[in-house]
Order: sequence, then C-alpha cells, then structure tokens
Amino acid sequence: DYIREEALMISRIVVAIDGSEAAQRAVDFSVELAKKFDARIDIVNVIQYPTITYYDSDQSFYDSLVQRMTNTASAKLDEAAAVVKDAEIAVDTHVLQGDARFVLADQVPEQLSPDLIVMGKTGTNIVMRVFMGSTARYVSEHAETSVLLVQ
Repeated sequence: DYIREEALMISRIVVAIDGSEAAQRAVDFSVELAKKFDARIDIVNVIQYPTITYYDSDQSFYDSLVQRMTNTASAKLDEAAAVVKDAEIAVDTHVLQGDARFVLADQVPEQLSPDLIVMGKTGTNIVMRVFMGSTARYVSEHAETSVLLVQ
C-alpha cells in the first residue's frame, strides 16, 4: 500500500506548450490531473533564439526579433495560464530559452522538480522533427522524471 500511494503522489506538474493543438490538449489534461491530485501546474514555453552573426544583421534587429519571440511566448503562456486559473489551480509560467529537447529533459527537472512533465506528442515545428527528431520522444527517453505524452 505504501509503494502504491507513493507512486501516485503528484504535487507538481510541468506542462510544455508551443502553440500547437496537442499542447492545448496537454494543458487541458494537466488541469484534470491537477484537480485529481490537488497539484500545482507550471507552464513552460521554450524558445530558441536565432543565432545571427554581425554580418547577418545589426544588433537592433536582433534585439527586436528576440523581443517579439519573447512576447509571443508570453502571450501563449498567458492563454494557457488563464485555462488553469479558471479551474482554480495554482499556476506559474516560465519562458525558457534553448533547444526544447535539452531544456525540457534536463533544465526543467533540475530547476522545477516536477513529479510529471506533460506535453503534446507532436508540436508545431515539422522541420525540427524531420531533421532532429521529436522533442517529445527525446524528453520521454531522457528526462529524469515521468513524462506523459498527449495525442
């Protein structure tokens, strides 16, 4: 009985979003889980800032691009957080930067200590999936915490 109860303890859920329909389903699923386990939710959106050399552009263009990407990520987080707040669940949001695979598999478990990471099985970036493999697959295979993939 003790082992069974420990296995079912979920107090902190991280849900990764990217603007895809699968990510929205992951938010909805996380809300239902959080209700059942009286858990809190952290919503993360990982953005990979472009690498631009001096020859490619000037600093003001780069700064503007980074600001737009950050604003877009924040808007996505605000939308997802509204769903969680409507369900009266404690929520925090985080804009993180880097390769989503490594951020979600390594940085998120280390910094946020979730009991569970919930994410969509497929995201918005088909080019990255073709050339680099699925973020969801990588995270599910490498994260040091449980990962739930939502269709």
